[in-house]
This record gives sequence, C-alpha cells and structure tokens, in this order.
Amino acid sequence: MNKQVPEFVKWALERTSHPFHMWDGIASIPDILETVLTPEVQKDVQEAAASLRQAEFIHLLGCGTSYFSGIAGTYTFNKIAGIPAQAHDAWEFAAYPPPGLDRSALVAISHTGGTPSVLDSVKLAATNGAPTIGLTDVSGSDLERTASHIVLGGGGREPALPKTRSYVASLLKHYLLAVEIAQTTGQDTSALRKMLEAAPLTAGEVLRDTEALAKQIGTNLDQKSQVFIFGAGPNIATAYEGVLKLQETVQLPAHGWELEEGMHGPWVTIDPGDLVIVLALKGPSLEKAKSLIASLRAIDTQIWAITDETTPIPEATYETHILANVPEYFTPLYTILPLYQFTYFLALGRGIRPDAMRLTDEKYLRTRLSLPR
Repeated sequence: MNKQVPEFVKWALERTSHPFHMWDGIASIPDILETVLTPEVQKDVQEAAASLRQAEFIHLLGCGTSYFSGIAGTYTFNKIAGIPAQAHDAWEFAAYPPPGLDRSALVAISHTGGTPSVLDSVKLAATNGAPTIGLTDVSGSDLERTASHIVLGGGGREPALPKTRSYVASLLKHYLLAVEIAQTTGQDTSALRKMLEAAPLTAGEVLRDTEALAKQIGTNLDQKSQVFIFGAGPNIATAYEGVLKLQETVQLPAHGWELEEGMHGPWVTIDPGDLVIVLALKGPSLEKAKSLIASLRAIDTQIWAITDETTPIPEATYETHILANVPEYFTPLYTILPLYQFTYFLALGRGIRPDAMRLTDEKYLRTRLSLPR
C-alpha cells in the first residue's frame, strides 16, 4: 500500500475475513460503556455539568455519527436537565452560528477529537465566552486541548471506518451530563443513575438477544430490496445513524426518516419486497408507529419492528424486543444495537469488507484522501 496512506486507513484494510474490526467494535460495546462509568470519567462529568448548569441554552454539535448522538442527547438535556438544547452539524454551526452564544454552552462531539469543524466551533464559542465541553474517545487530542472541559472514555480510536462503539459511548456521556445537571438542581436522580450504571449489563443482554434475528434478516435480504428506517423523538437519531451505517458499510442507498415526515410523501418510494424498519418505542409516537406498520402491509413490504412493547405487533414481519425498562429518551442506547448487527451481517452476506468503506478501490481511496475536512 502507498506509504502516504494514513494509519487509520491501513487499520481499516488489515482484516479480510470475519471477525472484522467492526464486529469487535459492536461486541465491545458493554466494555466500552464501562469505561464511561469509571470514577475518573465521572469526576470529569461532574466538572463539565457544573459549567453547563447556568447556560440558558445548550448547543450540541458534531459530524456524522457524532452529530446524530447530539440529536439524541438534546432530548435528555431538555427533559431531565430542563435546559433548552439543539443539535447542529459542526460545519453549519461554525459557518452560520446562532445568536446568543454568550448565554449558551457548547457540547462538542468528536470520536477522534480532531474533527476540524468541531474545533472551529469550539474556538468560536470560546471567543463569545461560552463554556465548551468536549466529548471524545481519544486522549491527548486537539479537542482535549481546546475545550474548557473534556469527558473521555470510549476505548480510544476505532479501527473500523464505520464507527459503532463511539456512538453508544457518546450517548451515555450525554445522559450522564443531563442527570448530573438535574441533581445539582435538587432533583432525585437516583433511579436514572441506576439505569445508566446498568447500561453495560443491559447492552450485553440486548446484543445477545438480538443477534440471531439481525443475522437472519441481514443474511436473507434480497439484493434488490431498499431499506427504510422510521424513528421519532430521540430515535430519529437511531434512524439516521442506522442509515449512515448501511451507507458506509454496505454502500446501500438506505433512507432514514422522522416518522411523521416519512408519512408526508417519501413513503411512496417504498416498493414491494423492501425492508422497512420501524422504531416503535413506548412514548408519544408508539401508536402512530403501529399505524404505519399496519398501513404499509398493503404494499407487501417486509417490516421489522424494533420495540420495547411486550405486546406483539401482528402486522410486523419481524419483531425485536428491547426489554431495557428505561424511559424513551434513554432507548437510543439500545435500539441502535440490532441495526449495527444487521448491517454487519448484511455486509458479510454480500461479500463486502465492512471496515473499509470501499477504500480497497483506488478511485474511492483517492477521493477519501482528497475530501475537504
């Protein structure tokens, strides 16, 4: 391989058969969550939360997987911490900054801690006097040197190009920050803390329970089938992240929609035989999600319901039950896991190296190395 190829590309191309790095990343998620719950990281969370408590508004930002984790995180800051929050693509934030940064705080998410637009956003916020919290998995990064506070944990850099464990680690960091802020305002957060402390064990149980069906669906999906993912509330992020993994890993032109928006026109692109994944979680969107599932049966689609309902959804072709017993705003921590497994097995079934994002092809490698960052 060309000596100019960065190390992170070489890592992604070093394995040629199962288990690939992506599989190791998925399997390691329970252990990765443990790294976020260590006393050292919890001290960082406490210090970061103290700087967020007085903010009138919290901006969460990142790119790709990190941006999607920010979308999910806004629901916990809004609901638990009681501070209005909004997620942004980091480049958009830096190029088109919102007003009132002097009264806001910034949560900047970057797996590597070196995403240029994230660093630009942190510097912009700092010049306006806003406290900046960096969430990263890589110690010694530029983000660690630039942000006011840093929350580490996450096991270092992922070798696979499609990131999995970093997304789940950043979700847990958001949740812990929101709970910590709530505690400083006098709320009883003991039940929420117990749920988050159980996250490694719960994630392990979910991975074991969902693997067989995820493998079955991924192995048997027809080459002509499109994949659509519908989600609402905090699981909008799950839909977007699931689609990104299908695009990166399998090069599948998958589609992710917010539940209501997908029903306002885009649904007509669904064809018989396509796979529609509906995130049907307990909360305001559950009945609408069930109605969508029932309606789409007329098109003769395959429907995979991922739900925390114990009552079966009879119109679904497949059902995955995420029995995590957590509030809806924590469910993205677990709903993404069967989608990661499905994506991995779909790649294997199609003879695709899931770590590589097509960089074994010289044209795509040249493009990746020349893309503006």
